Amino acid sequence: MSASPVPGTPTAADFRALAASSPWRFTTVHFTHRRQEDSGSTALGEPVEAWLDRRVGRVVVRSSAGVEAAEGVPYSGSAEPVCCGDDGAVRAVPPPPGTGVVLRPDGLVSRRPEDWHYDHGDPMWRDYQFTAMLDPAELSQGVDVRDVTATMLRGRLTWSATCRPLVGENEDWDNGYTPRCGCCPLLDSPASRILEYGPEDPTLTSGGLATLYSVSLDVQTGIAVDITPLDGITGSSLSNDLHSVDRPLDPPL
Repeated sequence: MSASPVPGTPTAADFRALAASSPWRFTTVHFTHRRQEDSGSTALGEPVEAWLDRRVGRVVVRSSAGVEAAEGVPYSGSAEPVCCGDDGAVRAVPPPPGTGVVLRPDGLVSRRPEDWHYDHGDPMWRDYQFTAMLDPAELSQGVDVRDVTATMLRGRLTWSATCRPLVGENEDWDNGYTPRCGCCPLLDSPASRILEYGPEDPTLTSGGLATLYSVSLDVQTGIAVDITPLDGITGSSLSNDLHSVDRPLDPPL
């Protein structure tokens, strides 16, 4: 949502800042989402069309199974603030996006409010990976980011990088990759599985789990628009084709 120019030649620090910036970059988006068909493959699965409106905390998704809608902060309690939309429906209200955030001069986030990404995620469709890709703050720390480039992907300016999720230190795995949800991380890897299931998890020794990813973030929104494993035979893979941002939405009823 900021018109300030971002770097033309981004660094790893710029990439991390963009990964943390999504809540302050847009309010509405219409997009097509794809996930992998098989573990570790490219994101060529069945496409679904989605409309996210952060102003009312609602996402509508159309797939071959029909039209589904999700509202409010995932796993939130009854104290969640609500409002009535134009159709009279009661909906969750996202917290003011400017509260407690520190922005850089270019409009990217220097510091997010504490626990924002745990308490105020976008509505969840199917699993938390959907929410995480819309606000990929988990890529802003505990991830080794290299080879950052600015490029055009599906007609939109993106920053792409090679990302290696890091295994944390000590018994609490401090300073490592901490996904929004350990069972559905953006970067499925030994780092995410150790954190979720512990070092005794049998998949850690079975081989084939991705440790390195190519990740592309849309510069206007901060949304993860492409995640592809670069090694292994098992890993996360998804893509998002953004059709419109901050324009009136017309989702199916």
